[in-house]
Amino acid sequence: MGFSPALKYLVIVIVTLGMGFSVWLLPHGKKIKEESITTPIDAKDEAGRYLQQASEDFFYHEFDRAIENYGKAITAFEKENQLKKAAKVYESIGDLYKFRRNLEAAKAQYILAMKYHHKINNPLGEARAMNHAGDLFMERGDNVSAGAWYKKGVELIKDIPPHQNQALLFENMGRFYWKTEENIPEAIVWYTRTRDVFSALENQMGYDHMTAVLNKLRGGQNLNTH
Repeated sequence: MGFSPALKYLVIVIVTLGMGFSVWLLPHGKKIKEESITTPIDAKDEAGRYLQQASEDFFYHEFDRAIENYGKAITAFEKENQLKKAAKVYESIGDLYKFRRNLEAAKAQYILAMKYHHKINNPLGEARAMNHAGDLFMERGDNVSAGAWYKKGVELIKDIPPHQNQALLFENMGRFYWKTEENIPEAIVWYTRTRDVFSALENQMGYDHMTAVLNKLRGGQNLNTH
């Protein structure tokens, strides 16, 4: 079953948003070099074709077939020595299980992704997988475990040059302290760091959003002091 090029592009967007990726990190502003598993329409390479097929399978809710094709993409990436991309596919499988509400299977895939990223010395990827795990536990209502995963991820990349994965984790740390701990001063610290990363990346949408959140937090903080 094939897609027209326009529909294939729509499927990629739907799958991306459906799996919970941040709208602030959709491509715009300064280009960031990172291994991506997003394939061009009608990819010619073996791994890309498997990923495209997995996206189509996901679109039609053929989830078992999608997982099978993700596995084939991992094997193909390994043959091509594109190990960062192979590791990232494990995250995509975790996202698929999360979408299906199979939370234990999602957790297992995220941990596999962490181990793979760690093995190939890719702390950015490892931190991203930890961020996924944090989101998963947050949705389960296990705030303690969620916070622990976010903090582990932050420790890996807090001192590197500005990067989109930092923005994701710093923002989640801010949300964790705001919504879960009700610790507004600490939330302000992390949202400020997120805003600064977006500024360095020239991501105006993310910067403006963080500025609005900080204004809200600081306004509430000032009200509480009176």
